[in-house]
Amino acid sequence: MSTTLILIIVAISLLCLVAAWLAQVKRQRTIEKARKAIIYNTNINQLQQIVEATAHYLDDSLIEFLANRIQHNAQILSQNKILPDKRSLHALELTQSWTAEPKALRKQASKNKTENQQKRLILLKSIIQHIRQGVIEHQINRIEAKQLAFSTKIGKLKLSCNHYQQLAETALHEGELQQGINILKKLKLMLDRVSPLPNDLQQQLIKCQGLIEKNQQMLKEQSDNASGKRLEEEFDKEEEQEQDWQKKQLYDK
Repeated sequence: MSTTLILIIVAISLLCLVAAWLAQVKRQRTIEKARKAIIYNTNINQLQQIVEATAHYLDDSLIEFLANRIQHNAQILSQNKILPDKRSLHALELTQSWTAEPKALRKQASKNKTENQQKRLILLKSIIQHIRQGVIEHQINRIEAKQLAFSTKIGKLKLSCNHYQQLAETALHEGELQQGINILKKLKLMLDRVSPLPNDLQQQLIKCQGLIEKNQQMLKEQSDNASGKRLEEEFDKEEEQEQDWQKKQLYDK
């Protein structure tokens, strides 16, 4: 076999190996691109769900942070030459209005009845993961992360307070004063444990204390009335017995 033929065979073999290697690299890049598309689109969709379901319990800084996280994830998709899916594009469009009009967003979120109490709590808790990721990716610093974490804690507290407030109002409306008072005391205890409280929760704490005192007084009056009624009934019973005895004495004579 001539040297030329051997070189040709070696060259062809090398070309085949290079072609196979390039195909493998292309395949790995395709897989990695698909993986990133799933991860970052999922992040964007989850962030949108968090904002739309819980905005009523979020302050402006948290809304802005979550909107920035959506934009950040969309930017990573763009850097990797990946087109966001339709839902992600829609979420990206919404971020401008969220930060520009947070009050309107909260008003809309308060009307959203599709998510229950437990689901909203889970979504609020998941914000911490995005805060940690923001620190890792140097989108926020640790001081900002600490402030956002406290805002998240306040958001969870507002959700719990709203839940207990509704339970208490239902119990009081149905005349279950003691049950309503016990629920209000739990609500007050939760608020007492957090400092500093934002103004709206301060007002809720004052309102809660007022309701407790008001309904305790009503419960006391009911108890006093019930005691008075029992005394009257016992007096009437004794008087009736006395009359029966007098009649018996009269007839015995």
